[in-house]
Amino acid sequence: MSFSTSLIAMSNSIVDEIVQHPFVRGIAEGNLPKEAAVRYVSQDEPYLETYLRVFAQAAAIAPRHEDIADFHSRMAILLDGESEAHANLLRYAGANREAVLGQPKLPTLHHYESHLIASAARGDFAEVVAAILPCHHVYVEIGERLLPAVDERPDHPFADWIRFYAHPDMRDATKRLFAMIDREAAHFSAQRARRIEAAYLTSYYLEYRFFEMAYRGETWLPKEAARDVSVS
Repeated sequence: MSFSTSLIAMSNSIVDEIVQHPFVRGIAEGNLPKEAAVRYVSQDEPYLETYLRVFAQAAAIAPRHEDIADFHSRMAILLDGESEAHANLLRYAGANREAVLGQPKLPTLHHYESHLIASAARGDFAEVVAAILPCHHVYVEIGERLLPAVDERPDHPFADWIRFYAHPDMRDATKRLFAMIDREAAHFSAQRARRIEAAYLTSYYLEYRFFEMAYRGETWLPKEAARDVSVS
């Protein structure tokens, strides 16, 4: 069994939980609460900025020219492509992008960004790839599993969102990330392998928490003691 195959096996149950999460079911059924769509975009926009910076770190320490070029192309997609998915959510919610940006970072976003930055700071290429992989992998899984809902309903309100992540290029890009880890796996000590598994699984758990945050909301303090606390 390849190292990437073992990672996928470890995360399969998390993927299933995410696909059944009320946020994702709301996307599938076209009835996502509008406030959840807005909250998601308000947190995903700054998340993607951090994600982009971690991609740049991965490119900087990549061992092969092909990997550097791969991350360069991914950064271009991040700068332009995800705006299509966000635009679909905001259009559905009747919200303006400018009004959504600049919201305080909620705990899950802060945790996820900190995890990505810490993984990148350790300078282990395979660990960085493992940390960024779940964000890519889970959206491909969601897109492919939800695509039949779009095929059955041409006027589906989230057709653009679903088709964006279900595109075959997204699956191919995910396979390349797993292949990068497999090329490095021959050099893993047992301790390094556990660290890379932990980086991957932590990101996957945080993907679930991100959807939970978007759907139900979060505060830094209990609601009865909540104050306006912004973390940058």
